[in-house]
Amino acid sequence: MHAHGIAHLDISLRNILTDFRGRYRYIDFEMSRLYGGATAPLIKGCRGTEMPPEIERGEVSDPFKVDVWALGTVILRALKVCYQYISE
Repeated sequence: MHAHGIAHLDISLRNILTDFRGRYRYIDFEMSRLYGGATAPLIKGCRGTEMPPEIERGEVSDPFKVDVWALGTVILRALKVCYQYISE
């Protein structure tokens, strides 16, 4: 998506769909935005699920970095669930 100038802006576990055959898709509810040829896009006040601290403080941020933060948070949450599962 980023290679095409699109920021998802709501990467979270709730937005992952699967057919339980190894295929996964991310959905969005009209949160994603096309930034096209913008050289330094910024966002403020985004209402996604996993937002970095600067967005929560009301500051501006790069929308693509917001997606990277959210994906990292989703991966950490998934690993935590896996760890809890295997340690029981």
